[in-house]
Amino acid sequence: MKTIVTVLLRSALSVLLMSMLTQVAWADARANYEEKVNVNDQTIGVIAGVINYVCPKLVDPSVGICNPKDPVGSAVAIQKQMGDLDELDELDQEELEEELTDRKILHVDASMQFFDAVEQFKGHFPYRAEAQKAAAAGNWDDAFLNEEMAWQYLVKCASRGIFAKKMVDGE
Repeated sequence: MKTIVTVLLRSALSVLLMSMLTQVAWADARANYEEKVNVNDQTIGVIAGVINYVCPKLVDPSVGICNPKDPVGSAVAIQKQMGDLDELDELDQEELEEELTDRKILHVDASMQFFDAVEQFKGHFPYRAEAQKAAAAGNWDDAFLNEEMAWQYLVKCASRGIFAKKMVDGE
């Protein structure tokens, strides 16, 4: 009888210990997710600043598409102003400059970098949506991994945006 009680107590302690460890791991995974959300939100803030800086240097002000209160809308508007990327890619440099100048784009090379930056930014949306779904389900590891993938797109966006900024500044 004493042996059975000892085995049961050990089993109960093992289950309790495993439960406690699982709770700690869950808390760490949730904290990692929340930290990555914060990093991504801050990265988007930096990207918005770059958009607001670059937009008026990329497009003629008469077009009226740069809106500091809506940097993402401004970025998409620049893409629309530029037109279809596949069509632009078929043009040689001289034709590209002529076409974009006609569309009131002020800096061709920087605008092409900017176009790519916006495409990278768009790529982060599905991952953030998946992260939110996973978080709502309490699946913190998947939530974190999806936020991490979103961050990869945001970093690509930021680097292209900085290249565009340097180009319009003549650096």
